[in-house]
Order: sequence, then C-alpha cells, then structure tokens
Amino acid sequence: MSGFALSTALPACTRHAEAPPAVVSTPIAVKVKDTPPAALLTCAERPDGLPEDPSLIAQIPTRIRSGIIRLARAFASNADRSDRLVNWIDPGTCPTPKP
Repeated sequence: MSGFALSTALPACTRHAEAPPAVVSTPIAVKVKDTPPAALLTCAERPDGLPEDPSLIAQIPTRIRSGIIRLARAFASNADRSDRLVNWIDPGTCPTPKP
C-alpha cells in the first residue's frame, strides 16, 4: 500500500519545464535634465561676520561662541559647495572665496 501512496506523491514534486521570461530588447528612454533649476544656479550670499572687536567677543559666553563658530563653518561649507556647483555648470560665474 505504501508503494501506491508514493507513486501519487512523487510526480507532484518534479519540476515542470516552463518557458523563460521574455527579455526586453528595446532600450527604455529616460528624460535627463542637463542643468539644475535656475534657483540652484545662483552664487551664495556671504554676509559680513560679527564685529572683530575683542571687547565684544569677550562678552559672548564660551558655549554660545562655540555654537556661532560651528554655524558659521557649516554655512561656509554649504556656500562653497553651492558655488562649486554653479562654477561647474557655468565656469567663472561665482567668485572664488578668499581663504
């Protein structure tokens, strides 16, 4: 009797030959923008910094002064990155900042 049960179960375990999926041979067109939007192609504005009067700087608490320095460095980094992008798209548009 066990032979009968095996003969009915084994055919269900075999793999059936199926046709492979069709391969797409035509290329798909992707729209590419050559330049970023005009709003991104403007040079960064660099405002004047804080006054360099030593008596004023001494009045700013150390932790706040450190925070101001971090913000200024982050702003400068982002402004430089923006200017590099603009100059890469249209060389000479933005002035090179002084170190």
